[in-house]
Amino acid sequence: MQSTPEKAKSVFEFTAVDLNGNEVSFERYQGSVCMIVNFSTKDPAFDKVLNLLTPLYRKHHNDTRKDLNVLFFPCFQFGAKETPGEIVKRFETDTGGAIGEIFAEIEVNGSKAPGLYKYLKAKKPGNCGGFVNSNFTIFLTDRQGVPVERLSAGIHPYTLEDMVENLLR
Repeated sequence: MQSTPEKAKSVFEFTAVDLNGNEVSFERYQGSVCMIVNFSTKDPAFDKVLNLLTPLYRKHHNDTRKDLNVLFFPCFQFGAKETPGEIVKRFETDTGGAIGEIFAEIEVNGSKAPGLYKYLKAKKPGNCGGFVNSNFTIFLTDRQGVPVERLSAGIHPYTLEDMVENLLR
């Protein structure tokens, strides 16, 4: 059952709808570090962010090791709307195969924001008072699903890698 943002202790208490319309429980990510990212493939920073996340994801997530999960949420509050087919095609074209999991479109701000994002913003409000002001805001959780960092797309790759490596120890 999905928790209310005020009572939740981790992201593992939430669910989200994937691109196929299936409800996914975040319990499935227990024990792994998660990066939760809102995005738009039409945003000019899309390629940069994929280049940042792809090598890290592939290093820590494969058939035998699933220590890192990247959870992508399309958000069109900051850019043009896209169809699920366009989103998948862009990921497959730019990464040679999907990295992470892609969920259904959400709004990250306002009354329609899902409980997951209300929880993330409450735990890591950032410098905008809990408001997400752009695509590619990265919420990094520890293995217990507790948000430990809120990052922008401008983070240096080595800094992000160090953060992930420290959480995996």
